[in-house]
Amino acid sequence: MKSLIRFLLTSRGEPRQSVRLRRFLLASATYAVCVPLLVLACALGLVEQEPALLVAAAMVTVNLVFYAMFRSGLNTKFADPSLTRAQVLAAVTVLMFAVYSFDEGRAMVLNLALVVLTFGVFRFTTREFVRTALWILAGYALVINLLMYFKPATVNVYHEWFQWAGLAGLLPLFAMIGGRISRLRERLRKSNEELRSALGAVRQIATHDQLTGLPNRVLFNEELQRALARAERHARPVTLFFMDLDRFKNINDTLGHQFGDRVLQEAAKRLSACVREGDIIARLGGDEFVLLVEELGDPAALSEIARKLLAAVADLGAIDGQDLNVSLSIGICAYPTDGRDAKTLLAGADIAMYRAKEQGRNRFVFFSAELHSHTAEKLSLEAGLRHGLERKEFRVHYQPKIDMESGEITGVEALLRWQHPELGLLLPEKFIHLAEDTGLIIPIGYWTLREVCARAKAWESQGLPRMSVAVNLSAVQFDHEQLIPQLAEIIRSTGIDPGILELEITESMVMQDPEQAVKLMENLRAMGVRLTIDDFGTGYSSLGYLKRFPINSLKVDRSFVRDLPHSTDDIAITRAVIAMAHSLQMNVIAEGVELKEQFDVLRKEGCDEFQGYLCRPPLVEEDLIRFVRERTASFARQ
Repeated sequence: MKSLIRFLLTSRGEPRQSVRLRRFLLASATYAVCVPLLVLACALGLVEQEPALLVAAAMVTVNLVFYAMFRSGLNTKFADPSLTRAQVLAAVTVLMFAVYSFDEGRAMVLNLALVVLTFGVFRFTTREFVRTALWILAGYALVINLLMYFKPATVNVYHEWFQWAGLAGLLPLFAMIGGRISRLRERLRKSNEELRSALGAVRQIATHDQLTGLPNRVLFNEELQRALARAERHARPVTLFFMDLDRFKNINDTLGHQFGDRVLQEAAKRLSACVREGDIIARLGGDEFVLLVEELGDPAALSEIARKLLAAVADLGAIDGQDLNVSLSIGICAYPTDGRDAKTLLAGADIAMYRAKEQGRNRFVFFSAELHSHTAEKLSLEAGLRHGLERKEFRVHYQPKIDMESGEITGVEALLRWQHPELGLLLPEKFIHLAEDTGLIIPIGYWTLREVCARAKAWESQGLPRMSVAVNLSAVQFDHEQLIPQLAEIIRSTGIDPGILELEITESMVMQDPEQAVKLMENLRAMGVRLTIDDFGTGYSSLGYLKRFPINSLKVDRSFVRDLPHSTDDIAITRAVIAMAHSLQMNVIAEGVELKEQFDVLRKEGCDEFQGYLCRPPLVEEDLIRFVRERTASFARQ
C-alpha cells in the first residue's frame, strides 16, 4: 500500500511537477468523498442507478485524464502547468451533469459548487473567481432549462429558479472572499520569498568573503569544529593547509589595491580548482587562505596536494595584461599528531607556513617535532604577532630625555609595546626577537616610524615645544633595501621636520659591514635625520671606525649606569666614553638613570642628557603631553 501511494505521489521530472501532482491528488480526494454520497443518494431514490453510474464514470474519467497529463508531463505544455482552471471547469461540468441526473435533492448537489470554487482559492484572482461563479450560474440555468424540456415531471420551476437566485447572491460573495484570500496568500508568498532571499543574503555576507566568494573565518571555524568532532568520533585524520601569497604587499603597493583584489580573486579560483568537492577552502583575510582536508593522513598524498596548490598559483602568469610572478608559502598541520583542537592546529599551520617563507618561499613545510621546541606561549605569540598590525594591537610609549644642566626636556624616545589580547601589555624583549626571526619586524618597524612621525607633527600643531623623537632601528630594518625610500616617503607624507627625527642603532649593527654602514648612515644624515649609537660600550666598535660614522649622539649603556657611584670601574668607563664622545663632537645620553647618586656622577663627568625613572618612566601619549606642558609652564614661571 505504501509503495502504491509513493508511486502515485511521485512524478518524473522536476520537483515542481511532484508538487503539482500532490495538489491534484488532494483535489481528487473530493471526488472520492462524493462517491459514497452518490451511492447513498441512489439508495434513497434521489437519483436513478443508471444516471448515478454515468456521474461516477464521469468523475473517474476526468480524474484519470488529469492524472495521465501530470504523470506524462503533458501539463507542462500549457500556460498554466497546474491546470487549475481546467480542473475547475471540468468539476463544474461534472457537477452540472450530477445536478441534471438527480430527480430530487438537487440543492444538496448544488452546495458542492462552493467546494469547486475552493479549488482555486490559492491560484485564482478575484476576476477569475467571479468568472467561475458565472460559469456555475450559467451552467445551472442551462440545467434548469434542460430539466423543463426533458424531465418536466421532476422539476419545480419556481423552486429551481429560487435556488438559482440564492446561488447568484452567494457565489459572487464567496468569489470576492476567495479572491482576497488568494491575494493575501500571494502577498505572503512574496514576503516569504523576500525573507528567504534576505536571510540567504545575510548568511552569505556573514559566512563568506565578499571579494572571493569563499567561506570566511567564521564559517571555516564552524566547519573545522565539526570536522574535528567527526575525526574524534571515527578516529580519522584531519589536515590544515595554511597558505599565504608571497610578497603580496608589493603588488598592492606598486600596482594598487584594486589590482591586488583581482590577484586574490584569481588565486582563490585556482586554489579552489585544486581541491576535492568535500574539502573546505576559505579566505581568512588579507592574502591568507586555509584548506581543510579530511580522511587523508598520508604525507605523500598531502605533499601532492601542496604541490598542486603551489603550481596553481605559480601558473597565474598575467592578469589584465600585467605580467606577474606570484608564489605561495604553505604550512601543513595534522590532527591528531600535531594538535587536537582548532586553535593549536591553526597556530601550528601558521608557524609552519612562516618556516616555508624563511626557507625561501614558494614551498610547503610540515609542522614537525623540531617546531615543537617552541613553547606554547611562543607558538601563540608567533601566530598572533603577524596579526598585531592589522588588529591595531601595537602601542607607542614615550620616555622623556632631560638636559642635565637646565633640566629642560630635550626630546623623547619612542618605545614599542604590544597590547596582546590575552597576555596584556608586552615589552619589546618579549616579542622583538621573534619579530626579527619571522621578518615581521620590517612592517612593524615602518609602522612605528610612521606613527611616531605623525604624532610628532600633531604635537607641533598643538603648540608643544620642539623635541627630538628617537626611534630604535632593528638590525633587520637597518639592512632592509627599502629603508631610505620608505623613510623618505614617511617624512614626506607626515610632513615632519627630519631634523627632529633621531634613529638609534647599535654598535653590532654597524660593525657587521662597516663600509656599507657608513654609506647608509651618510644617506640618512643627508636626509636631515639625526643618528645615535645606542647601548654604547657593549659592542666591539673600533675608535677608527667610530670617528668615521656620522653620529650625532652616543648612549651610555644602562649596564654601566646601574652600579654608579659604587663601582670605580663603571665610573672610569663612563668618564672615558663621555670624553671620547665629546672629542668627536658627539652628544652623550645616559639611559636607565634611577637614582639621584647616579645623576650626580653623570652630571659631574659631563654627560649631556639622561633618561630613566628618576625623571619619568615611559609614558602613554596623553601623560607625556601633560608632563611636557607642566614642565614647560614650570620653567616659564622661574
